This record gives sequence, C-alpha cells and structure tokens, in this order.
Amino acid sequence: MSLRRHVSRLALALAAFWALPGPVQAGSDTLLLGGTQWGAYSNYSYLGGLQPLPGARLGQGWFVSGFINYLSYRYTTGFPAQTVTTQAPGGNIGIGYASALGDLHWGLSGAVGYANFNAQPSEVPGAARPKPQGAVWTFTPQLQWDFRLSPQWSLAGIDSYSFGQRSFWTDWRGKWRLSPEFTLGPEGIVQGGQNYRIHQVGLFMDIGPFSGWQLGLAGGVSFQSGLADSGYAGLSFSKGF
Repeated sequence: MSLRRHVSRLALALAAFWALPGPVQAGSDTLLLGGTQWGAYSNYSYLGGLQPLPGARLGQGWFVSGFINYLSYRYTTGFPAQTVTTQAPGGNIGIGYASALGDLHWGLSGAVGYANFNAQPSEVPGAARPKPQGAVWTFTPQLQWDFRLSPQWSLAGIDSYSFGQRSFWTDWRGKWRLSPEFTLGPEGIVQGGQNYRIHQVGLFMDIGPFSGWQLGLAGGVSFQSGLADSGYAGLSFSKGF
C-alpha cells in the first residue's frame, strides 16, 4: 500500500480536535487521549494528552500537546509481487491556540514529530526502495473547526499537512447531538501524498462524558487506488482532569 493510509496520521491529527472543543473539556485542565484504528492494510494506535498553558483552559487559549504512536502497514510491490511490512513507532510534541467566534469554535496548532520506519524486506526486485525508511522528522500544521448550525447539529473538521512526509489529511464530520451524552453522524476522510489518494466514508458515535470519560467509535469503507476496497474501524477515548 506504499505509504497510503498512514503518513499523515500523526497522533495530533487523529486526536486533538475531537476533544477540542467538546463537553469533556468543561471544567478540565488536562486532557488524556488515546485510541486505535484497524484496517485491512494498516493499524494505528496513539496515547497522549493536551495541557493548557497558564491563564488558558481547554478550548480557549494556548495549549501544548504530546503523543506517542505506533503504526504498522503492508503493501505489495515488485515483480514478482512481494508483500512489504512496515512498522513505525514514533511521537510528537506541539503547541496550539483555540478560541471561539460566535458559533464557530476553532484551533490552530503545529507539531514536530519523529518516527522510525522499518520496512521488511527493504529490497524487492523490480521495485524502488521503500519510502520513508529509517528516521523521519516532520512538522505538521493543523486547523481544527466546529461550526454549530443549531442546538442539535454542527459541522466539524480537521485539515492538516505534514511537511517532511509530504502528505495531507482532511476529516469532516456531521454531528447530530441526540443528548448531552450521545452524538453520532457521518464522516468523510480524504488523505493523500505523492501519487496516491484515499477516500473513507463511514459513521461515528461519541458517548459521554461520564465522570470525565468520553468514548468514540467509528467505522466504514475505505477506497484506495490500486487496492481492493476494505473496511475500517476505530476506538478512541478521552479523560478530562
């Protein structure tokens, strides 16, 4: 799958906004975030948190972030075709600012990340060497937004670009708030980089907060150039302190 599904999935891009702004942040000073996503060709997991700087609070003002993450994926290449498996542990640290303008909540952040890509086999007849391979440093600016259309409906999104890996990530959601503890709706994800594009369409559901905990579930179909269509499923959690 070359680098198709995962390059832009730094933990900050996956996690930071769906907790900012949100009901779990009310009255909280620190936010713990974690989750994992499974797919036919890749898996991704992350754990980290957000901390407001002095004088700020979650969803309003300056904050810092830190995450560790682990990525694995596989793809076929070469002639005759062989399967290449890549594992990439890594992490990132970042800083951002969040605020509100009427019904629009927004946040702008940037994170410096590192990952160690280990592709095996590293040499395949008839194919270029796997990229990336070895240590990779990157910088990822990111815009997060949430526009409330009514007390029950809102649109939200993440838009980011990863320098160093030359990839982008866009995730939009239509949020239907059935109750203070239950939100669901459709999601659409578009990501890409050099010579590839991926589209994902699915549904998500957020449950909570309960005693500061919030649980997120997501799943759908992934459409990828050069590969069979496949499903994906995700689980995430957050805890405000």
